[in-house]
Amino acid sequence: MSTHILEEIFHPQSIAVVGASPSGRGGGFVSPLLDYGFKGKLYPVNPKYSEILGLKAYPNLREIPGSVDYVISAVSASRVLSMLEDCSQKGVKAVHLFTGRFSETGRPEPAKLEQEILEKARKSGIRLIGPNCMGVYYPKEGISFVTDLPKEPGPIGFASQTGGGSVYLIHIASLRGVRFSKVISYGNAIDLNESDYLDYFSQDPETKIILMYIEGV
Repeated sequence: MSTHILEEIFHPQSIAVVGASPSGRGGGFVSPLLDYGFKGKLYPVNPKYSEILGLKAYPNLREIPGSVDYVISAVSASRVLSMLEDCSQKGVKAVHLFTGRFSETGRPEPAKLEQEILEKARKSGIRLIGPNCMGVYYPKEGISFVTDLPKEPGPIGFASQTGGGSVYLIHIASLRGVRFSKVISYGNAIDLNESDYLDYFSQDPETKIILMYIEGV
């Protein structure tokens, strides 16, 4: 297996969804992982619930009894720094920031917060996908960001800066029999960016064709 940092992201033994809920987007990230048969441990995190979609829910990352490899953040932008502190204590390797309202707003304060998040992640040795993105779709490993995408893998690796556009393209391609090895929706790309994804796909034995949609280099 490749030693590329993305290998750890694509093969987590455990995933925590912070900001999970019984419905809505927070719940939406839990539902696909259940529906697609993710074989690792899955931890919903939200202090408002004791159970989400049949899984025990935890008030915060620190309360999870086992290790956590990968975190999906569905919390508000103002809560990301404290969440990253919890991630650091749990030894989390990577965080997908579905969370938005950062530099894409064009406002200086959210852009400043985005850079503080990057600095905190780097100090903690945590890699970031996003923010403001859909994250990872890897059907072979049972990882998806919505529930109505093909469950069969294929030869195409797709890195997309747009989130909704990536979902739309997978749907349209599926009608033509096209299947994907892995798809990464990466948003603002404050840490891992299009160059990292291209480098990974170029050495990924599951990927024969590379597709990229880049809004800004």
